[in-house]
Amino acid sequence: MVTMRYRLNGQRISRRNFLQSAAGVAAGALAAPTVARADDRTIKIGYVDQLTGIRANFGETAPWVRDQIAALYKNGIDIGGKHYAVEILTRDSQSDPNRMGSIGNELVLRENVDLFLVADGLAAPALEICDQHGTPGISTILQWEPFYSMRGSSPEKGYPWTFLFFWSGADIIKNYIGMWEQSGIEKTVGTFYEDNDFGRAFSGGMSASLAKAGFKEVKGGIFKEQVDDFSNQVSAFRDGGAKIVTGLVFPQHFSTFWGQGKQAGLQLEAATIAAAFVFPSGVEVLGDQGAGMSTEIWFNNKLPFKSSLTGQDASQFCSTYEKDTGKQWAQPMGYHHAIWEVGFAALKASGDPKNRKAVRDAIANLDLDTIIGKVDFKNSPMKSVANTWVTMGQWHRSKDGKFPYELFVTNNVTAPNVPIQAPFLPLSKFG
Repeated sequence: MVTMRYRLNGQRISRRNFLQSAAGVAAGALAAPTVARADDRTIKIGYVDQLTGIRANFGETAPWVRDQIAALYKNGIDIGGKHYAVEILTRDSQSDPNRMGSIGNELVLRENVDLFLVADGLAAPALEICDQHGTPGISTILQWEPFYSMRGSSPEKGYPWTFLFFWSGADIIKNYIGMWEQSGIEKTVGTFYEDNDFGRAFSGGMSASLAKAGFKEVKGGIFKEQVDDFSNQVSAFRDGGAKIVTGLVFPQHFSTFWGQGKQAGLQLEAATIAAAFVFPSGVEVLGDQGAGMSTEIWFNNKLPFKSSLTGQDASQFCSTYEKDTGKQWAQPMGYHHAIWEVGFAALKASGDPKNRKAVRDAIANLDLDTIIGKVDFKNSPMKSVANTWVTMGQWHRSKDGKFPYELFVTNNVTAPNVPIQAPFLPLSKFG
């Protein structure tokens, strides 16, 4: 039997230092007499995602995927000659890093989960609690560079109990620049970024890489979330002769920028944006001007990979989602599914899902083919991390009319094993 419990509101912790706060919450819980003890024949899995808040687009497909997993294990699972019920405890981070410490406290110390899964880039406080108290944890949808740096570790050190599978932030920049170089578009790039940790890090890495590759950068700077006027960036890019624009920009911001750019006569041949164009909704907000927008690709519905749990390939998986929900598939759903693949593979390989050390060691020794491709902790040169692929892609108008736009892989600079599905075209070719 699969049991699912939900809590969408919870205690908030201080913003001053989320790692110290997470540790403090955990210490307080240790002093309390309410620590739960799990049933020996029930596997308790804590699952956290960003279901509401500013990053909710990343978690939109997660409940549907979780429900598929719950149905798959509704009668439990056999491991090591024993039968176990499966209990899934779902929590919403609300896109708030402060809430993560509270969630970690609850799931690790009060609920005493056997396995902690989190598909949220703000997971560090909860993962810290896992490491402090010996609970195996698997995370995704965060580049591995901040996975290490946020808690002061490195590829050489790793972490004692927590793991990540995702791609490298450096690989995104290599793909962006590689795609632009292959396109033959003039090498002048306008850049602007949302004012957050990821935007600032992306800005620094991109500037250094553009200079090294011989591109001219026209800097539009860092902007606050509340900004609704991008005329300064538009003027700088137009006057600086930018033919490419890039950065970390959310859909509502890019839509405003794009409208102002059109009015001011800004003529671009490539708009390659992180965040805004990962999701169909980010392109649809542009109305009939979304064709040609480009972004990174880390999952799509035409990939040749299959689920280790269901046997579905990417096309079948995405088609089922669209049929069930009436919504277009989105990139995070591949990782929303793969984290369950990795989790259950580790539980099975452990031989004893109630033995946390055995589960932890099983994760570290996994080499698994999943719906997003290979997840290989066993042969990874980096401790606690399995690096996955990332490529580049471009949105085209949909031919079947079911949804307005369709995303295709156009360049595979760092992932030659991922098939190219369409040529990259400059914006002027889309009319």
